[in-house]
Amino acid sequence: MKQNHLWSPDSLSLSLLFLMLFLLTLTGFARAQSLPVPVPVSMPVPMQAAVTKTAVNISVGDFFRLPRYSQMSISPDGKRLATLAPVKGRDNLAVINLDSRSTTIITGFADIDVGDFMWVSNDRLAFRTVNQRLETGTPQFVGAFAVDVDGQNLRNLAALLRRIRLFRAAGDGSGDLIIGSNVDNAPSESVLRMDTRTGRTKLLTYQNPGQVVGWALGADGSPKAALRVEDRVGDEPRKRSLWVRQTSDGQWQRAGDAVDEADAIRPLAFSHSDQSLIVTARNNADRLTLYSYDLTQKKLGKVLFEHPWLDIDGGLIRHPKTHAVLGVRYNAEKPQTHWFDDQYASLQISIDAALPNTVNTLSPGSDEANSALVFAQSDTDSGTYYLLNTANRSLERVASTRDWLPKALMATRQFVGFKARDGLPIAAWLTLPQGSNGKNLPLIVHVHGGPWSRSFGGVDWGRWPTAQFFASRGYAVLETEPRGSTGFGTKHLQASYKQWGLAMQDDITDGALHLVSLGVADKARMCLHGGSYGGYAALQGVVKDPDLWRCANAYVAVTDLDLLQNVAWSDTARGSDYFSTDFKRQVGDSARDRAQFEATSPAKNADKIKAAVMLTMGAQDVRVPIIHGTTMVDAMKKAGKSIDYKIYSDEGHGFNRADNVIDFYSRTEQFFAKHLR
Repeated sequence: MKQNHLWSPDSLSLSLLFLMLFLLTLTGFARAQSLPVPVPVSMPVPMQAAVTKTAVNISVGDFFRLPRYSQMSISPDGKRLATLAPVKGRDNLAVINLDSRSTTIITGFADIDVGDFMWVSNDRLAFRTVNQRLETGTPQFVGAFAVDVDGQNLRNLAALLRRIRLFRAAGDGSGDLIIGSNVDNAPSESVLRMDTRTGRTKLLTYQNPGQVVGWALGADGSPKAALRVEDRVGDEPRKRSLWVRQTSDGQWQRAGDAVDEADAIRPLAFSHSDQSLIVTARNNADRLTLYSYDLTQKKLGKVLFEHPWLDIDGGLIRHPKTHAVLGVRYNAEKPQTHWFDDQYASLQISIDAALPNTVNTLSPGSDEANSALVFAQSDTDSGTYYLLNTANRSLERVASTRDWLPKALMATRQFVGFKARDGLPIAAWLTLPQGSNGKNLPLIVHVHGGPWSRSFGGVDWGRWPTAQFFASRGYAVLETEPRGSTGFGTKHLQASYKQWGLAMQDDITDGALHLVSLGVADKARMCLHGGSYGGYAALQGVVKDPDLWRCANAYVAVTDLDLLQNVAWSDTARGSDYFSTDFKRQVGDSARDRAQFEATSPAKNADKIKAAVMLTMGAQDVRVPIIHGTTMVDAMKKAGKSIDYKIYSDEGHGFNRADNVIDFYSRTEQFFAKHLR
C-alpha cells in the first residue's frame, strides 16, 4: 500500500496543552465559561509520578476519578474539539477552541451525565443525557438537547418525543439533525429530520413497515432499509424481517421471509452511491459477518469482513461529511480497525509506526482542514488524544485522560482464553499486579452484568478502571466472557439458555481453575466480584462451590430467580412482555422450572454458604429492586450467617455519585484484604 512517508517519534509535537476545567457551582445547564489560555510545557508531568512509588499508594479516589476527557470529537471545520469532562462529579459537555486553546464548559449537570453527542454544524452540538452507570451495560436515556458552542440557544429535543437516537447531521449546512424516535407513543421507531433551533420536525418514514428497530440511511439521509420485528406468535421468539426501498419516497418491500432473530439480516449502512446495502448476517454460519447486499436481487453479496471467532455486528466508521463507509472497528484480543479506504489504511500504518506501544484509534475529521483525531491507549496507559495533520502527517498531543495514574505503575493485561469443561471456548483477560512474578497470587474473578452483554477486552479502562485498582492492591484479576456473553457467535449465546447457576457458573469457575493449573492463582485465595447478573454469579458461586471460594462481593445483585421473573415493579416487567415470554426460554419459568429455580437462587440456599459475603444495593434500583437485597439478608440471618450489607439511598442499578463510588470501593478494598490475605 503506497504511503508518503512514515513518521518518526522526532516528528511528534511534544507540547502538552493543559486545557484546564473549573467546576461550576450551578446545577443543570451552566453559563458557558471561557477559561484562560493554557501554558504549553515541553513535556507532560504525571500528577502522581513525583510522590507515588508503588501502585498501592494510589488512593481509591484517584483510581475512581472520572477521566479528564472522553469521547473527544473534532468539528466539521476542524477548528474545535468537543469532549466530555467531569463537572460536579458527572460527565458534562465541553468545547475546546483550537485557535485560542481555550475551553468552554457547556453543561453543568450534577445528577445525570451527558452520554453521547455529535456535531450538528461547525458551531452547534446535539447531545443526550443518560443515567450512565448501569450494570446492564446500557445507559438509561434521560433527555436530548442541542446547543451552540458558546452555550447559547439551547433546545430540548425530547420535549414532545419519547427516547431519541442521534443518527447524523443533515450535512447541508442547515444545522438540522436526523433522529430516530417513537412518535405519538407508537411502538415503531420513526426517522425524522429536526431543526435543532426551532424543534420543528419532518417525518421521513410516513409509510414505514411498522415495528421497526433498526434503520439504514441513504446518502441524502433518507431511510431506505429497515429491520422490522414481527408480531409474536404465542410465546415463541419474535421473528425479524428486512425491508428496503429504492428511493426516498418509494414503496417499502419485504426482502425475503421473516426469520428468527439469530438469522436476521441487519441493515447498517448504504454505500456512498446507494447502489448496495451493507449488512451483518450469519448466512447459516455461527458468527455474524459483514456483507454487501444486492438490492435488486434481494440477496447477500460478497463478504466485506469477517473474524475467526468474533461477531462483526457493527462498528462501521463513516466519513463525517460524505458518510461513506471507510472501515470497521472490532474488539478481539484488543481493539482493532480494518480499513476499506486505502488513504486511511496508510494513515493507520504511519500512526502505528509513530506510536508503536499503544492501540491507536483514528477518527476521520475535516478534509478541508486536513485534520483528524487519534486516541492512543494501552493496557497500562488510559489514553492520550492527538491531533493529526493529514497533509504533513504530524501529530500534536492534546491531552491525556488520566495523567495522575503513572503508566510505569499500572498493571499489565493479557488475553487468556480457555476451554470450559464441556469444550466451549471462553474469552478471558488477566490483569497482573505490576512488578509481580505472576505466580501463586490471590485471585479476584470479576463477572460482568447482563448476562447477555460484552464487557471486557484487551484495553479495558472504561468509566472506572476496576481491574487496575484490584491489581494495584496485589491481586490477579480474571475477567471472562462466559457463555451467554454477546459477540461470540450463536452457539456461545444459546449454550447459556436455562443455565443460570449451572453451566454459566461452571465457565466462571473453570476460568479460575485454569489459572490455578497455570500456577498463576493460589487456589486457597480466590474471591468473586460482580454487579447485577455478575452479583448473582458471585453469590451463586459460593453456593455451588462453597469450599472453593473465600468470599463474594456482590452489588445490585439478582438473588432470587423467582423474584426476578415475578416482581412486577421492575422496569423490565413494566415495559415489555419479556418475563412472560423470552425469559422462560432463556432463563426458565418459576412454575415449570421451580426445582431448578430453587437450586440456583442464592437466597434460597444461604445455608450452603461458607464464604464471607458483602452485598450492596441501590434503593432507587428499578432493574433489580431492593427486595432482592432484603430477601438475601433475611435468608443469611435465618441460616445463622453474617453478611456485610449496605444500601445507597440515592443510587439505582449501579453507583454514580463520587462519594458513593469511593465508599463502595474503599469497603471493597477492606473486604478483600480481610479475606484474601
